[in-house]
Amino acid sequence: MVDNPSAELPARLVVEQGPEPNQTFTLGNAPQTIGRSANNGIIINDAEISRRHAQLTPQADSYVLEDLGSTNGSFVNGLRLDQPTRLNHGDSVEFGDTVRLRFWAAGMASEIVYAPEDDVVTPALPPEPMPAYTEPGTLPEPQPAHPPTFDDFDAPETAVSPNRNRILIGCGCLLIVACLLCVGTLFFLDSYQQGELLYCGGLRPFWETILGPLGFNPACP
Repeated sequence: MVDNPSAELPARLVVEQGPEPNQTFTLGNAPQTIGRSANNGIIINDAEISRRHAQLTPQADSYVLEDLGSTNGSFVNGLRLDQPTRLNHGDSVEFGDTVRLRFWAAGMASEIVYAPEDDVVTPALPPEPMPAYTEPGTLPEPQPAHPPTFDDFDAPETAVSPNRNRILIGCGCLLIVACLLCVGTLFFLDSYQQGELLYCGGLRPFWETILGPLGFNPACP
């Protein structure tokens, strides 16, 4: 009778995700290549696997995984391999995005064995506090709602009285008339006696300042 049956278990790779889940590949004492073609020691027929994808090499009491320039890469515990990597018991080995295997070292069981000492008593949770209720008669009486009236709102000051409209219109007309008178007066003075009355009087310095930069030089007697 064997005292430790798990000691007879060989090192192996077990497919967790791939074309044949739970398929087991036993690892020997010689290097083994992994790939899609039939000349590999471990054949995994999946589109993510290259024809010659990776290689497992025995080293001491474990194995070293090396990617062989595959298209979709080799990973150990989610990290892509850029150099040979030693596998530890329970490591996850992925090829591409669709194939995942689990490495179980020699002599190590791949299943969790239940033992009574694993049972841990879950501590009881403290009781939840009772919700506090308010006794009837302690709450304030709700006030009856009443619909709003016109006095509750301020009347918007948007209406304009008719008298104000008339005043604004009258001011606008007076302003237009004043502008027309000013323009007409300027035209009249400009044409009267060739503008002597307009440009040669007391406003001569003003016109020289305004129109001088434009080359205007009134001819005054």
